[in-house]
This record gives sequence, structure tokens and C-alpha cells, in this order.
Amino acid sequence: MIRLPKSNIIRIFKLIFPNPNTTMPNKRTFSIPQTFLLYIVVFFACSAILSSSLYLFFEYRNFKTESKARESSYIETQKELIKHQVEQVLEHLDVSRDIRINQVNEILIHRVNQAYLLVENLYQTNKGKYRKEAILQMAREALRPLRSKEIRGDYFIIRTNGEEVLYPAHPEVEGSNFLDMPDSPEKDIVREEIRIALEKGEGFVQGNTESFPTNQAFSSPSVIYVKYFKPLDIIIGTGEYIPDIEEDIKKETKQYIKNIHYGVNQKIFINTTDGVAIIANSKKYQEGQNIFDLKDMSGFKFIKAEIETSKNLNGGFTTFNWIDDETNKIGQCISFVKAYPEWDWVVGAWFDLSLIETNISESIQQMKKSQIKKAAGILLQILLIHVIILLIFRYVAIKTKKNTTIFIRLLKKAIHTNTNIEKGKLSYTEFHTIADATNKIIENKKLADEELKKSEMQFKSLFEIAPIMILGIDNNRKITLWNNECERVTGYSLTEIQSVDNPMKMMLKHEEEYQTLLSHMLNPNGQFFEYTIIDKNKEERNQFWAGFKSPSGLIIGVGYDTTKLTKTLTELNITADKLQEANHTKDKFLSIIAHDLKNPFNAIVGFSDLLCSSYSDLDDDTKLDLIKDIQHSAKLNFNLLEKMLEWAMSQSDQIPFKPQNLDLQKIINDSSSFASYQASQKNIKITSNTGENIPIFADENMLTSLLRNLISNAIKFTPEEGEVQIKTEALKEDIKISIKDNGVGMSQDNIEKLFRTDAKVQTTGTSDEKGTGLGLLICKEFVDKHEGKIWVESQIDEGCEFFITFPKKK
Repeated sequence: MIRLPKSNIIRIFKLIFPNPNTTMPNKRTFSIPQTFLLYIVVFFACSAILSSSLYLFFEYRNFKTESKARESSYIETQKELIKHQVEQVLEHLDVSRDIRINQVNEILIHRVNQAYLLVENLYQTNKGKYRKEAILQMAREALRPLRSKEIRGDYFIIRTNGEEVLYPAHPEVEGSNFLDMPDSPEKDIVREEIRIALEKGEGFVQGNTESFPTNQAFSSPSVIYVKYFKPLDIIIGTGEYIPDIEEDIKKETKQYIKNIHYGVNQKIFINTTDGVAIIANSKKYQEGQNIFDLKDMSGFKFIKAEIETSKNLNGGFTTFNWIDDETNKIGQCISFVKAYPEWDWVVGAWFDLSLIETNISESIQQMKKSQIKKAAGILLQILLIHVIILLIFRYVAIKTKKNTTIFIRLLKKAIHTNTNIEKGKLSYTEFHTIADATNKIIENKKLADEELKKSEMQFKSLFEIAPIMILGIDNNRKITLWNNECERVTGYSLTEIQSVDNPMKMMLKHEEEYQTLLSHMLNPNGQFFEYTIIDKNKEERNQFWAGFKSPSGLIIGVGYDTTKLTKTLTELNITADKLQEANHTKDKFLSIIAHDLKNPFNAIVGFSDLLCSSYSDLDDDTKLDLIKDIQHSAKLNFNLLEKMLEWAMSQSDQIPFKPQNLDLQKIINDSSSFASYQASQKNIKITSNTGENIPIFADENMLTSLLRNLISNAIKFTPEEGEVQIKTEALKEDIKISIKDNGVGMSQDNIEKLFRTDAKVQTTGTSDEKGTGLGLLICKEFVDKHEGKIWVESQIDEGCEFFITFPKKK
């Protein structure tokens, strides 16, 4: 705000309102500016009073109207909000049901197609070797144990004559024909399954599926998908109970509604059409409680009224009085409800009017304060305008007197600041002529100064925005130039660099590099040399610098940072190592598939061909021996496939890693017990010294698999009547486990090849057991997961001792 000197204000006041008691010898006369000023002041005073009064009157009337409109609009907005929330919940219910039913249908089709492909594969593989009935039995036993995580239905197989071939839930009815049973609970649905399969080949069947408990039967709506397999004249199918689907959707919906948060003191609720609370929105009653006759504070059965209102096509609103759970105050509430007839649900939401009235009251108070502020601001503006007018006339009165002083002051300023005289502040043409001549002289000087400044700015811009580091060193070896790239890379500003006595020595990591730099500074030749720099964050950076000498004697250093490039090259080397390791892994798999996996299959194929071609010529003992050989080869293949699968999962991080506190003694006992049968075949004794309970923090599945692999290997390479010893030891920072055998041992060359995918150790057990090396690779993967270590100590014919350490966890 502009302030007038106190003496000037007093003079103006006396001028406008003279003292009537003052005796004036002559009649007071006023100049034209004084008379104009007097009329202006009186006019603005009257207009200010009139305009302020009219403004306050209309603002107050608008305030009243706006307050009522805001209250009505607020309530309507809240009603639309709760209605929108209810509509969203109902829309979510419809979408969830459609999505879930479609998902179940797709799952049923997918499962039946999978079973169909399995049966078709069995049939194509065995149709020339076995009778159709035998193939059907294979298919039945292959499908019996299969289960799905997504649905609860089992696979079933029926013949087209109605005979039940596979019924996992009730195997006692397999072989029965429901069509021949007059009282069969599933007679109609079996007939419909046969009809659809024979007419369409595949399709959905909906009906009531019967269950056969011990005491009674029950019926439940279900959806079934069937597909006809013509070569065996059977129908394959599976299904899901519709109530189970509906129940899943209800649970998801309830959780969805409980997670909805909107507004203040506004809640969503669900009741059944019988008045049972599905989702409660008050502490006055619980979910599952029947609140059909619940009354509000005035005795009004508002739950009953909401149920009746929900029967309208578009729902409706209900008003009732209720005690707030938090404040225990009675307030008027409005709810919106709408029926969901598919589940006999009434979905609703409500809000408290008392809270809205409080918000509206606060809003009105804020509006009132805002209007008062606005009115005060307008009055202040009017007063400010009057003060400005008085200042303008005051300025006009003294302008002529100060014109010469202003010209002299402007002339001095123009000479000292190299700027033109502002002629707009001068009132006389004489001063304008002098000012024009002076300004011409100043303009010529300014042109010369601007050319010099322009060249300086161009150099500075190029210097600062250059993408390379540039610095300047004077004859005293002080850094005088330091561009933005230098500051960005090193983290030091020019001020920080100049505050250090020897900044180059501070930043260089190696003393010999500093001596090299000194020699380059004395004789700069433009050649780049590599240096290791320590930046402000104490991080190492690789840089190349070259020196140049300017005609003025200033040494210019030019450098570029290669830290990112060096890091990128390092990462590329690491990636190359990983690719090499992956290639070794691929070669390992191909070797196993081509050799270790092929040989047992050759035995199975050879022995089975011999059985098929000479079955009638062989005696029973020979046949039994061949069957045992086939069984032995099949088990070898199965164990090998298990290890391949486990290793592949560990390579792709598909095995979950969940370490926890475990009883090491129990894990060792279980692993020893698992290997007891293998040991008994060679009369090998397994001993353990882990008498005390040593806790260990590890993943139970990985630790068990690791111990079983090592114990199994020890048994494999131990002769009959040998011994396998298991020892544990709690060290300062680790838990140490060792598994020792007195078997054949191994050479140092083979020890170095263990745990590597790029090298293969082909060894044979004491009973001609074959191995691939996968077991030890899996052990290495699992130990690495625990950040532990695994190694072996051995000599030929003196057995092996494998060691494992696991770090202790607090």
C-alpha cells in the first residue's frame, strides 16, 4: 500500500475540510486542480457508500438462495452416490457370475479334451497290441487319479448302453447300468449324456447330479461336459456342481463389498428377502442374524420397508432414524435398496443426513466469511483508489519544480549505467533535444559493448554446454576454468575445487598417475592418457585426459568419462559367461537324453519285443526274468526323469524357496529311512551321530532332497557289507553336515569335474548302478540357494566324504 507523508495528509485534510473557527481575512480561493480534487473526493465518497450498500444487499440475498440450493444439491448428490454404489455392486454380481460360469465351461471343455487326447493316445499306441477292453481298462486307471484345482468334479466314463465304467467318487457302482435300474437317481441325466454324445459328438448337459453317500442320496444342480470316443464306444466327461459355483461367487462378492470405501459414514449392506443379514453395516446386529422386524428409534420397521421397496424394478429410497455407532447420536438416514432376485438378496447403501447438515452448516459459515472478506476487500480497493487519485494530483503539483532535478539525475544515471535517458519523465522539449544527443552517444558505446559481450557469451555457452570435460590451469597450477560436464561427472563445483590446495592429487587414485599428470601439464601434447578418478561420492571413475596450451599460457585439459562403457563391457562379459553355462546345460541335457535316457528304453523295448514275439515259447521263469528286467529299466528311467525335472525346475527358479527353523535330526532320520531299502539290498549299514537336537534354518523339501541324493550316492558306490556315516557339527557361524562311505572313492581329476555342467563324470556303482551326475548338480543348486558350501574329500579305494555347510540364521 502507498503511504503519504503525515504532513502532506494534514495539508490535504485542511484543504478539503477547512476549520470553520479560523478567522480568514480574505475569501479563500482555490485553484483548478484543488477544485477538481475536491469534487472528485466528494463524488468517490458518495459512490463508495452507495455501491457498497447495494453490493452487500444483493450478496446477502444471493447467499440465502445459494445456501438452500447447496443443501438440496448436497442431498441429491449423496442419493445419487449411494444409488451408483448399489448399481455398481449389482453390475459386479452379474459380471462375476457370467465370468465364473464361462470360466467353468471352458475348464470343463479343456479337461474333457485332455482326457480325450489321453485315451486316444493310449488307443493309438496299443490298438495293435491289446484288445479294446484292455485298452479301456488302461484309460480308466489313467483317468481315475486325475484331479483339477479349478473345479471339484472327477472324470467319468460310461458306455453308450449306460454301463458305468469309471466313477471315482463311488467306485462301487462301476460296472452297473443306471438305465437298467428303475430307481436309479441318475437315470435321466445318463440318458441325456448318451443322447448328446451320440447326436453331437460332444456338448454340455445340465441337470441334477445324484450323490451316493452311505445312508442317503442328495440331488444338486450341475453342469456336465461329455465327449464321445467312437473307437471304444465310450463317453468321457466331467462336471461341476452349480451351487458350488454360486457359493464361490458369493464369497468373492462379499469380500469385494467389504473392501469398498466411499464417502464419510456411508456404508453398503446386503440382506436376504427374508431379512437375514448377509453383510452388516452396523454394530447393532451381526451377519447371519434375522433383522426383518428391526425398528428404528421411532418404531418404524425400516428393514421390512427396504425389502418391499427393493421389489420395484429400479429400486427405491427409504428414510429412517438411526443411532450412529461412533457418536451414539440419533440422526436421520436415507438408504437406497434394489433386489437381486437370482440369489434373493437385497443390496443397499445409506448415508447420515445429520453429518451432511453439519457439512452444509460449515460450508455456509465458510461462505459467510468469504462474503465478508470480499466486501472488505472492495471497500479497501475504493479507499486505495482515492489515495492514488490524491497522489496523482500531488505529483502534478510538484512536477515542474522537480523537472530540472530529474533531468540531471537521469543524465548522471545514463552515463554511469550506459542506458538511454528516459524522455518520458521530462516535460520540456529543450530537455528532450539534449537527451536525444546524449542518447545517440550512448547508443554507439552500447553497440561496441554488445559485440564484446556477444563473443564472450558464445565462448561461455560452448564451454558450459560442451559434452566433454574442459578445465583450465593457470601458470600457478590453479584451476580457473571448470565446465558443467566436469561438475556433473566428478560432483565437485568450481568453488570446491578452488578451495583445495592440490585438487588433482586429491581426485587421482594412484600416486604414479599423479606424477604422470604433472609431466603432461609441463609439456602438453594433445595425447590422451587414462586415469582413475575418485569422485565426490568416493566412487571410482575411468577417464581419459589430454592437455593443450593456449597462446596466453593457459593449459587447457580436455577429458571424457568411460565409466559407463567399462561397466557395460563387464556386464557383457558376465552375460557371455552365463550364455556359456546355459550352453553347457543344454549339452548336458542332450547327452542324458541321447545316451542315459535311451539305453534303459532300449532294454524295455528289446525285452518287451522278445516277450511279444516268443511269449508262447518261453517258460514262466524266463518270462518273469524279462518282466523284472523291464521293471528295473522302467524304474531307472523314472528316477532319471525325476532328477531331470527337479534340476530343470531349479534352473528356472520354479521350485519355491521357503526356509524355516527345522529339526535336523528328524530330517536325517527320514532321509536315512528313505534309503534303507536301497541299503538293505547290499547289506550296507547307515549310522548317524546326531544325537543332540541341532536346529537348522533351511527349506525342508530342498534339504530332504539334498540328503537323499547324497545318501543314495554313498550307497551306490559302497560295496556290500559296507557302511555310510552321517555326522553333524554346530560351528561358530555354520551348521556342518558330512556323509562318509567306505566305497570305491574317486580320483582328484573326477573331484574337479563334480558340480559342473560342462564336464561329465561317468561312474558305475559297485552293483553296476548307472549315474548321470544330475543328483550332485541338484545338490549344488540347493546349497547355493541357502548361501552355503558343498565339497568332497576322497581318494581311490578309500571312500568319499561329502561336506555341506548352511549359514546360521538369527
